[in-house]
Amino acid sequence: MHKIDYDMYLDEGDTNLFATKRIERKNRRLTEREKRVRFQAELIEHAKKIPLDIQQNFNPSFQPGGHERVWLLNYLEFFYNEQVISDILSKVKGGKEANVYCCAAHPSTGLELIAAKVYRPRMFRNLRNDSLYRQGRAIVNEEGKAVNGRRESLAMQKNTRFGQVLRHVAWLENEFQTMQMLHEAGADVPKPLTQGDNVILMEYAGDRSSPAEMLNHVRLDVSEARRVFERLVEDLEIMLACHRVHADFSAYNVLYWDGQFRII
Repeated sequence: MHKIDYDMYLDEGDTNLFATKRIERKNRRLTEREKRVRFQAELIEHAKKIPLDIQQNFNPSFQPGGHERVWLLNYLEFFYNEQVISDILSKVKGGKEANVYCCAAHPSTGLELIAAKVYRPRMFRNLRNDSLYRQGRAIVNEEGKAVNGRRESLAMQKNTRFGQVLRHVAWLENEFQTMQMLHEAGADVPKPLTQGDNVILMEYAGDRSSPAEMLNHVRLDVSEARRVFERLVEDLEIMLACHRVHADFSAYNVLYWDGQFRII
């Protein structure tokens, strides 16, 4: 193989264009690096602002490092103080969008375990091209009421600070309300319990030692597989009756535990 000198086929204008694009790519990389550094610095500063008594009172068994600890102290301490959870036991699943944690429920709830879905702060910063996801959705505020004014729509379209807040709130509210609607309609989804800033608490599938497995990892006999399949078809019918569709309805998003299953 011989290295081809592409410059011999380019005139001066083309060469300058390629050089300019290389510089632009380099600047974009620097910009992304700067964003990461700035984001980490913000998390550190935010951690410093968390009251000392909160850090002392809320000392969960699960102790992650760095920014993840900041998330947990910042987003879950409210539920600890409100006696909804009493501890964070483990991280069940990590993802680009959110992490799911297994929490010990406070005795006053009558539950043993609670799943906490904690969204990554950056996830909401990246909600700039989410118009496809928002189609057909109402814009709702923190009280769960629809907001359909021109001002709100324009703010979200232009991605202003107010628009970003609306996106943040609307995303969480829509997910919580959809889970609530489907659960009340009889669909096999986790029962939603409560929500807060960047957090949704819901029914947990599994036990303290291990979470429920994804359906694609479970071996079922023929009769059980047929039962699960027929019930999942019924779940689809319930979703459609509620004017909802699942964006990724597959065995990867069904949790199976001791004969029961939940669509996530």
